[in-house]
Amino acid sequence: MHPFDFILLFLSFIYAVALTHILFAATRMIRHRRQLVFSWPHALWMAGIFLLLSANWLSLWDLRTVARFDLEVIASNFVLVIAQYFLAALVSPDFEDGDGYDLQAFHGRERRTYLGAYIAMMIVGVGLNFEGALRYGLTSWGWQNLIAIPMLAAGLAAFFVDRRWVQIAAPLVLGGTMIAYPILFYPVLK
Repeated sequence: MHPFDFILLFLSFIYAVALTHILFAATRMIRHRRQLVFSWPHALWMAGIFLLLSANWLSLWDLRTVARFDLEVIASNFVLVIAQYFLAALVSPDFEDGDGYDLQAFHGRERRTYLGAYIAMMIVGVGLNFEGALRYGLTSWGWQNLIAIPMLAAGLAAFFVDRRWVQIAAPLVLGGTMIAYPILFYPVLK
């Protein structure tokens, strides 16, 4: 077994559980739609984070060319995927533990928590992109930091500015960049 296969398998389990949080919350919202107080900002953040997790998992494809993985690289990727797990869990309401179906209230109460996790994850991700570009010659990871700039700016704006248009525009920026990301960097896996 190649080290890439071994490491990717482990990280993929964590990605799968993180995505499950978002998908499970979305199905609960659909099931309880009659009691749900819908929130566009929250729904857009959930969708954007879903796309972010998917794109970050896809970006691990570049590691297939790496012949050996130092413990530092394994640990730094583990930290990033754990940050993404927390992000997915924090943006997903846990309806069984007393969270009501008022997603406007949930976004108002919890947005700084999940946006703080988002900002922290973006900072860690930018650092890992630089590390991958410098240590392993993954030059596309260095270029991918350019797409991270508007994503980080959007998260900071939504964290600090409580205006509705900012709360809607910021996750749209994330979603748009995450739709463009695989088109620009991974149109074909080879």
